[in-house]
Amino acid sequence: MVKMTDSVLGTYLRAYSSLIATEPVDENSVTLSFPFHLASNHRIEITVTDLGKGRCIVSDAARTMGEMKNAGYSLGEEVRARLEAMAKPAGLRLVGDYFLLESSHADLGISIQKFLEMSKTIGDVYLIHKQREIREDDLIAQVKTILDSRQVLYRERDRIRGQIESHPFDLIVPSNGRLGMAVSVLAGQTTHTLAQVWGYKCDDIRRERSNDNIKLALVYDVRFGKWSNTSKRILASRADIALPGDSLQDLPKQLEDQGVVKAGQSRGPNLP
Repeated sequence: MVKMTDSVLGTYLRAYSSLIATEPVDENSVTLSFPFHLASNHRIEITVTDLGKGRCIVSDAARTMGEMKNAGYSLGEEVRARLEAMAKPAGLRLVGDYFLLESSHADLGISIQKFLEMSKTIGDVYLIHKQREIREDDLIAQVKTILDSRQVLYRERDRIRGQIESHPFDLIVPSNGRLGMAVSVLAGQTTHTLAQVWGYKCDDIRRERSNDNIKLALVYDVRFGKWSNTSKRILASRADIALPGDSLQDLPKQLEDQGVVKAGQSRGPNLP
């Protein structure tokens, strides 16, 4: 068993080492590029500078803050204070736009690992959440365009009361004398959990008899996470319409099939 463990560990370390790219910056600095990605799909890069006398400094060369700026964050005092609080337990400091960690040569390996983990944590907390918002808004905008083109009136960011609790939806088509509809875009990494949560939400709404004339539509973002067949079946079995985000061209036909719109409806005004 020991030989097996050593063999597996050795194989992994050799493969991991081959995936790390290094590039000299100058006589005293080198940049390491790791096989870990931020939400923007950029690899995490760390620069190590030799300070002499057995000391060195590990830095991100302002890459993390640059990624956050590109994602649309305003890096004011409040955001910086939160970043400093996140970085402090690992020994990192925020100086200007640079995250820094001073280390001895002897502890450099551990220091690089600490820096790598903290860079990934900050990226996950800020950048993934931001990208999810951007991608959700993009899909919601596409659904709104389809509804507008079919003269369907809707409200944005509203709720529907279920038997147990009320549930938020991105778009709600009022049921004024006809079938209504509630639409939500689902995006995230824990896709199976999302499917289970929305399965419950749909069931709760169905149990409230006053919602009998409301159709439920769920659009799941396949760009952000992988949806298993089981997760897709949960959504399809609970919602009237369950579409992947890359198949929104099928939404008009499904709206007709569900009776929410009539064939040939044209563009009209929207609710305030």
